[in-house]
Parts: sequence; C-alpha cells; structure tokens
Amino acid sequence: MCRLVKIFCTLVALLAVACATPQRSVEMHDTEHCVWSEYEDFYYDNSDTLTQREISVVVRYGKGYVADSVALSIMCVSPDSMVMEEPFVLRIPHLADMRPEVQNFPYRRGVVLGTKGRYLFRIRPHDAVEGISSVGLAISE
Repeated sequence: MCRLVKIFCTLVALLAVACATPQRSVEMHDTEHCVWSEYEDFYYDNSDTLTQREISVVVRYGKGYVADSVALSIMCVSPDSMVMEEPFVLRIPHLADMRPEVQNFPYRRGVVLGTKGRYLFRIRPHDAVEGISSVGLAISE
C-alpha cells in the first residue's frame, strides 16, 4: 500500500511540474541565400484570453553575419483588425566560432492576447542583412 501511495505522489508531482512549465510556440522561416531582406509573416491562433505570454524574435545566423545591429519593424494585427506597428532593434553578437548559432531576443513580456482568433505578426528588416539564415517568432503558451 505504501508503495502505491509513493507512485501516486510521484505521478501527481510530475503532472504538476509538467503543467507549470510554460510551453513555447516557435515558428521559423528560412531566408533566401542567407540574406534577410523581406518581411516574414507569422500567425498565432489564440484561444486563451487571460494568460500572460512572452513573445520573442528568434534568429539563426552564421559566419556571414557582420552587422552590429538589425533595425526592424514588428507589426501585429489582432483578430478584430486592430493594427500596431513599432520599431525594434536586434543586437546580435558576433560568432565566437564557425558554427551557426540561434539567438532569442525578448520582444514583449507579460502580454495578454485579449481576443480569441488568429493574430498576424509581421517582422520586416529596414535593410537587407547578410548572414541570417532563418527568422522566427516564439510565443509562450
């Protein structure tokens, strides 16, 4: 009986940890010829209008990246057609070795997506940037 209680408590603890760990929705788009020059659209289907989320821009880059920073614009269109656009700057560190690297840049913390439905996030660099092989958006769930 004692062994059964221990197994049950272990399962309950594992379930609590799994439910407490935030999940992330990450979508990545490859750039053409490792040059990021066009906007990238990311869609997020929201069903939870109460949870606070973190939104991050994710960049995969290689040895061809030589810029100091990347100026971009991030636009969000909510399901009820509200539009918000703002500038954002990525300060991407240069590589210490020759292997590609992925960097995560926090964009918004504690965001509540207050409307159910599909959100559009459009990320657009102001100028073409060499050495970036893919761009993505990560949203905690």
